[in-house]
Amino acid sequence: MVGQRKIRLYVTVGQRMLRDSLLFQLLLNDDVELVGESETGVDTLNRLSATRPGVLLIEENLQDNDGLTIAESALSLQPSLSVLLISDTPVSTGRLAIYLEAGIKAVVSKHQPVQELMKTLLYIRNGQVYVSARNTAADDTPTALAAYRALSGREREVAHLMAGRVPVRDIAEQLGVSCKTVHSYKDRIFVKLGFERLPELILFMHRHQHGATS
Repeated sequence: MVGQRKIRLYVTVGQRMLRDSLLFQLLLNDDVELVGESETGVDTLNRLSATRPGVLLIEENLQDNDGLTIAESALSLQPSLSVLLISDTPVSTGRLAIYLEAGIKAVVSKHQPVQELMKTLLYIRNGQVYVSARNTAADDTPTALAAYRALSGREREVAHLMAGRVPVRDIAEQLGVSCKTVHSYKDRIFVKLGFERLPELILFMHRHQHGATS
């Protein structure tokens, strides 16, 4: 594009093979300049001020944290940053709403061709939001609400704390159980509600606080 500066891209993807594959293809485009890469969220945040990227391409699930949490921290450090999240699975409307509210500009599935990824990078380079219907899945809120009401009291308590972004260690201390037990509750809650990611639970609890507790 005439008059457009190169996209200063930082890539945070855990698997080296996937990261290399993406970079080999993206760097064939003259519009892209790689300023940094990491496999963990912590390393990304530590290097952000030195690299000053314009776009952060980040995986939804990282070894040390989730992409949403790292993206929010990155945006607090550099508000002008455009964040593109790479998702393992189609994103429900609930999850997408959480991502957009957090300041993420676009979500692309790992299963999309790299051309779709490049198209999205070019679109969000100036801070615009890009939403593709191909990457979203139908919401199932009524079913989730019924399933929530069928949870045990302890499971509801854990769900409420998780939705409040209380760390697992703090939940374990508050309830007097082990971190392993909290993770077991988390797994059961997600299976019963049909959720795959924490943002879905956060949005669900935010929207249905009264209905979920009645």
